Amino acid sequence: MPELPEVETVKRSLLTNIGAKFMVIKINHPAVLRRQDFKPEELCGKKIKSIERRGKYLILSATSQRNLVVHLGMSGRFFMLGVQEQLQEPHIHAEIVLDNQRKLLYQDARRFGGLWLVKDLASFFRRMGKEPLGEDFNAVYLAEVIKNRKIAIKSLLLNQSLIAGIGNIYADEALFQAGILPSRPAGTLSNEEIIRLSRSIKDVLQMGIEQRGTTFRDYRDGNNETGNNQNNLQVYGRKNLPCPVCGKLICCDRIGGRSSHYCEHCQL
Repeated sequence: MPELPEVETVKRSLLTNIGAKFMVIKINHPAVLRRQDFKPEELCGKKIKSIERRGKYLILSATSQRNLVVHLGMSGRFFMLGVQEQLQEPHIHAEIVLDNQRKLLYQDARRFGGLWLVKDLASFFRRMGKEPLGEDFNAVYLAEVIKNRKIAIKSLLLNQSLIAGIGNIYADEALFQAGILPSRPAGTLSNEEIIRLSRSIKDVLQMGIEQRGTTFRDYRDGNNETGNNQNNLQVYGRKNLPCPVCGKLICCDRIGGRSSHYCEHCQL
C-alpha cells in the first residue's frame, strides 16, 4: 500500500499542475467515487489552487468548498499524461482533463482506494492523527500516545487516528532502526527508546521521500515512474535474508494481522 512517502512523492510530482483548470472529469467506474458532497462537473472551469497531502490522502483543491481527495488503496496510481497520449492499460477508473494539455488518471486494479468530493476538509480529516514529519510530532507526543498501552508498538504505529501516514513498510523500518521489537507492548518502551523511535520514524519517512517512494510492484509517482527506496530497506520484505547489521536471518511474524519483519538479535 502506498504510504506517506509514496503519496508525498505523487504530490510533489504533480505540483506543476497548480493553476491549471479542470476541464473534463470522467468517472469510468462509479464505485470509485466514494463520496459526493457536490457533483464532479462542479469542478470544471475551476483552477487547481493547491495540491496537498494529509496522511495517505492526496488533496486537489479548487476552492475551500470544492476538494478532490484521492486515496490509492493497496495498488492505486494517480498520474499525469499528455492530453493526447493513449494508455493501453486496464483499470483506469477516472480521467481528469486539464487546460494545460495534461490529463490526470486514476488507476486501481483492486479498487481499495477511491475518490472523494469533499466540501469540509477539516471534518473529513477530524479523526486523523498527527503528521509524523510535522514539528508537533516528537518524543513527547509519542510518549503520550503509548503510555500504559498494552497493544504491540507495531500496531500502534499503524493506527491512523494517532499517527497519520505510516504503514507496514515504514513501521518495520523505523522499529529496526530504533532497535525495538514490533511485538513489544507499547507501554513498556523506555524514554530512551521513545526518543530513538520518534527520530527513526522521521528518518525512514524522509529517506523514502528522498528516494521517491518504495516500488515492489504497483506503486508509481505522478509521472508514472517507479521509486527507488526498495533498494534501501533493511528488514521489510527480507524474510530469511541476512540482517545488514548482525548477519542473522530476518524473521517475519504476523502482529495484529499484519506481516512484520525484524531481527530478533538487533531488536529488543
